[in-house]
Amino acid sequence: METQKCVLYDRDCIGCLECEMCDLDPNKVCDNCGKCLDIKDFATIKIDKIVADEPGKAGK
Repeated sequence: METQKCVLYDRDCIGCLECEMCDLDPNKVCDNCGKCLDIKDFATIKIDKIVADEPGKAGK
């Protein structure tokens, strides 16, 4: 039987379920509501430059 590694600490998993607890309410099991994440309805990116393929070099 292969042991799993703990995702929070440098050890094997001991089944404490600390990794399953809500970051905002430690008395609640995480239900993936996303309230702890800074998720926006939209996103923007800044484009520094556009690099186009040179003619005759496509596919390389």
